[in-house]
Amino acid sequence: MLSENPIILYMKNPDPIFYGMMDDLVIQTLKKQNATIIVTELEELSVIIGGEFIFLRNGEQIQFDAFLGYGYMAPKHYMDYMYFNFAAYTSGKTTLYTPQTENILQNKLLQYAKFSEGQVPFPRCSASFSVKQFKQNLSQFENKSIMKEVVGYEGTGVKLSSNKIQSTEIFCKSLWNGEQAIIQDFISDSVGRSIRVLVIGGKGVSVTEFQDNIDFKSNGYSDDFKIESKMDSEKKEEYLRLAEKACCAIDPQLTIGGVDIIDSRKHGLVVLEINQWPEITFSEDATGLPLFDYFGQEFIRKIIKNNKEKV
Repeated sequence: MLSENPIILYMKNPDPIFYGMMDDLVIQTLKKQNATIIVTELEELSVIIGGEFIFLRNGEQIQFDAFLGYGYMAPKHYMDYMYFNFAAYTSGKTTLYTPQTENILQNKLLQYAKFSEGQVPFPRCSASFSVKQFKQNLSQFENKSIMKEVVGYEGTGVKLSSNKIQSTEIFCKSLWNGEQAIIQDFISDSVGRSIRVLVIGGKGVSVTEFQDNIDFKSNGYSDDFKIESKMDSEKKEEYLRLAEKACCAIDPQLTIGGVDIIDSRKHGLVVLEINQWPEITFSEDATGLPLFDYFGQEFIRKIIKNNKEKV
């Protein structure tokens, strides 16, 4: 256990739809690492920015070493969180990610651009910014393709299109709603299955397989969904190395990332995306590894390192 006693301002998720227990589990984990936790709600926070940063909770100034919130949020809440997080990071506090890294993790298209730069294999995709250009690019893709919104979580905004007319319809609806959709190659020989690698501090620490024989997305919303440990798999090291490479393409010191990988006989291993706030309990239950402890230790290590560098 680390001996330092950092102060962490922990913001409870204002929209705990998918992460009902995560706040309590993360808070308990950090307390086990001798951290002092100030638990707060988003609506209680404010910041005054002038010659210096003044952080307030319910109108009272607060001092802390790090700011942390965990889990996807509704758009307005996420924007407010980002404002406060950016101020905390800019003032020298430790945050889960840098603002640049968080911006990339929040957007699948930006992730794919970084994967391409880092030579990380992923299903080919196309972004168009008008219906005319989208239709012209359709000839580069098969009839059955994946349509997905660049911002989304837990499989929201991801659809399997059966033909190009349907793909165009999905794109038009996204455009009408002010959202950006992309078209992506469909990996047909791994439907309902994906490998989830949890990467903490840039190192792969667990490998599981998400399986769903009903939903092609394998994200846990059907009665047939299950998770199996792949820690004894012959391909474990391949999964870990690819996940680490994907995270490194975005941030070599990524605090935590849930890397989704397709293991295709035809295409080999390809990365679908990195989840910026991965659900830890599934992987911990399947593997028996103390993954929350790993995460807590890494975040505390990051705080201590940042504090030493500021001295």
